Amino acid sequence: MATGFFAAPILVVALLGATPAFAADVLPLTAAQKKNLGIATVAAATQSASPALTYTARVTLPPASVRVIAAAGAGLVTQLHVQPGDSVKRGAPLLTLSMPELADAQNTLTQARLRAQLAADNAARDEKLFSEGLIAESRLRAARAEAQSARAAQAAAQTALSLLGAGKVSGSTLTLTAPIAGVVTESAAEPGQRVDAGVALAKLADLSKLALEIPLSTAQARQVAIGQTVSVVDSSAGGRIVALLPQLNAAQSVLARASLTDPQKLLRPGQSVQAAIAGTQAAQSLSVPAAALVWQNAQPHVFIETAQGFKPTPVRLLRQNASQAEVGGLAAGSRVAVKGVAALKAQWLGE
Repeated sequence: MATGFFAAPILVVALLGATPAFAADVLPLTAAQKKNLGIATVAAATQSASPALTYTARVTLPPASVRVIAAAGAGLVTQLHVQPGDSVKRGAPLLTLSMPELADAQNTLTQARLRAQLAADNAARDEKLFSEGLIAESRLRAARAEAQSARAAQAAAQTALSLLGAGKVSGSTLTLTAPIAGVVTESAAEPGQRVDAGVALAKLADLSKLALEIPLSTAQARQVAIGQTVSVVDSSAGGRIVALLPQLNAAQSVLARASLTDPQKLLRPGQSVQAAIAGTQAAQSLSVPAAALVWQNAQPHVFIETAQGFKPTPVRLLRQNASQAEVGGLAAGSRVAVKGVAALKAQWLGE
């Protein structure tokens, strides 16, 4: 029993040897030792172009695609014409409010229009009388000033009415309409509810214009640039990287934002997807599993299988995600260790 229990440790000690193995160019291993340590290898895949690496991402709505519907005056909700999930065209009715201020604002505007018209008629009459020499110039200047003041009062009354809310006005009721074509994402009002000025009553979103938020590690973010192509796995949707946020989020990630076009309209805001970011390397590169990489003094290495054993080889890391790494500095067809890497590293460093 004792012999079987200590067999594996004795094997590891024999592999490590008395001299630190990192001094050697090759770590010699027999086929039996390779099997006992669970070492497996794969061939580094040649890429004619930089491969697209996938990352977990979230579908979002860019701010430019969202409209908030609100009235600038207090009122009573009398009717809802839509509910969340409804698709609407631009100009379609959303909800109707009873607003006593509307009647006052309309009355003020009507009176301002009448005064402006009267002042304009008086100014036109005095222009004619002055040209005939029948009145003094001071009277003409007074008529002109009165007409200008009346026009300003009319513009102010029109602005005050429009500020109460864009839509269709009928008496003291206002029907708020959709400013864009889209989908109602939120409705915060109910019939019979009293609302104050500026309260958001509904949200409308244009789902044809979506975006992606892709959290990256700081190392991954250094491998991504604005303008790189992004595609959604198992979908026809795609776009481009448009921004890399300069600060880290609460999860210590760098957030990359991408535009997104979804021709099939299958994606929804908040949905988790796999986003593939295309590389920018024009020259040939090699793709290896991320598990093949080991680090020594901040330099990435891989263990290449040779006839004599495994050779620790420094590589140039171009890009990496959780499962794949794109590297340079390897010969095409090289077989690298992807399992048992920890045991090889221990032998290499003499640990």
